[in-house]
Amino acid sequence: MAKRPPNDGSSWSSTELKTLKSLAKAGTPTGQVAKKLGRTAAAVQQKAMRAGISFRAAKRSGAKKKK
Repeated sequence: MAKRPPNDGSSWSSTELKTLKSLAKAGTPTGQVAKKLGRTAAAVQQKAMRAGISFRAAKRSGAKKKK
């Protein structure tokens, strides 16, 4: 069985939510956010979705335009 992250199953603090928002806005991949917060990537994606935080918006704004 895989090793669980340190914060697995614990409630999200307001500090973690602020960190999640700022990293998502900066376009940080969910895997890196998960490592920083001690959560799984699935937990980060799910919390972001429930909190209305989008990782896609950052990706689209930095995307190259097609010619």
